[in-house]
Amino acid sequence: MKISLTMAFLFSCCLAISQQSNEEIDVLYSHQFYGGLNLHTHGGGIFANFGMYKDATHLNLVGIDVVFLKHEKEIRSFNPVYEDSKSYVVGKTNSFYIVRPQVGRQCTLTKKIRKSGVQVGYTWAFGPSLGFTKPVYLEIGYPSIPYDYLAVERYNPDQHFSNNIFGRASALRGFNELKFHPGFFAKFAMHFEYSSEKDGIKGVQVGTVVDLFADEVPIMAPIYAGNSRFYLNGFVNIFFGKKYILR
Repeated sequence: MKISLTMAFLFSCCLAISQQSNEEIDVLYSHQFYGGLNLHTHGGGIFANFGMYKDATHLNLVGIDVVFLKHEKEIRSFNPVYEDSKSYVVGKTNSFYIVRPQVGRQCTLTKKIRKSGVQVGYTWAFGPSLGFTKPVYLEIGYPSIPYDYLAVERYNPDQHFSNNIFGRASALRGFNELKFHPGFFAKFAMHFEYSSEKDGIKGVQVGTVVDLFADEVPIMAPIYAGNSRFYLNGFVNIFFGKKYILR
């Protein structure tokens, strides 16, 4: 009789622990927020996503990317005489930035079985590509080497050459001269999340993004390289965030 009672007590304890463990594992979160660093084929940036669970394996997303994009023909150069000169890109007349508001979905393919596991899924998103070009400004030496003084001027490939370019000016110059380039984008990525915390988010995304703009984006002077309205880039996102229960 005592053995039977003991076994019944142990069984009840195990059942309670099992139920508690399952309850902890099966906590249903309603929202999550994550963001981080974007590294892509021709530049980088930052991003953030806010998600609302549609069900246990599907998450509706709204988010934003802010990235810079370099031309594939960019080559950095230096003034041949001054060792303390600053680098600049020969022929680059504009820096290019893209803001991508977006909607999409994250779908889970395999869940984490244990804390040290990896949750695998995929993410897709699309939306407008809001492109902005900013003129490049350089420090120009006068009258000739050796310079008497430096002047900050907007880069003109027809007037500025290696013998009078000292280097790039402040990156803040030209933001009051932004020009807008509207477009559209779509992206797809595989999603790998490996946080050991129940409500934590940490992982990487690996994918491809396509941007298509209404007109050619004038990054380089035509005499140095052609420009395009179409950009295809591979990317890696490194992200972290939290899951929430919002009712």
